Amino acid sequence: MVEERGQVIDVNAAGVVVSVVQTSACQSCKARQGCGQAVLSEWGSTDRQDAKNHFFIDGANTRVSRALRPGDVVRLGIPEDALSRAAVWMYLWPLLPTFLALWVATRLSLAEPVQLLVAVLAGAAAVVITRWRFAHPGEAAQPRILSIEEPALDVFAREAG
Repeated sequence: MVEERGQVIDVNAAGVVVSVVQTSACQSCKARQGCGQAVLSEWGSTDRQDAKNHFFIDGANTRVSRALRPGDVVRLGIPEDALSRAAVWMYLWPLLPTFLALWVATRLSLAEPVQLLVAVLAGAAAVVITRWRFAHPGEAAQPRILSIEEPALDVFAREAG
């Protein structure tokens, strides 16, 4: 289970919105100045950055969500295999249809511009499928609230009060 700390931003009947600040790995990395990942992670407006780091946790998948209030610090978790599947969908899947379409177009002895067009269209279709897949993640890919870290208050005392 990959775990990260986050702060509760909003609690409503549908679930909880948690903000996760991703600074631990990038801040301590010696290659930060020349790293493309660090540049991309900071790219965009402050609102865009905040939106990238906000997670909606469905209220039905956690029993502690009823006890949360904005400002609470929680520990989130997501299974490692969910991250591995996401990496395959993100990096490998769009390449497979592209190269397969290019191979088929080559075997059919199509002209080079047509081969290129076929490969680009197949890659674009793969990207559309990937975007749809990430817009509709499965239950296993959803982060879960594992515990309330701060403030150290009794969950049941809050529900009674």
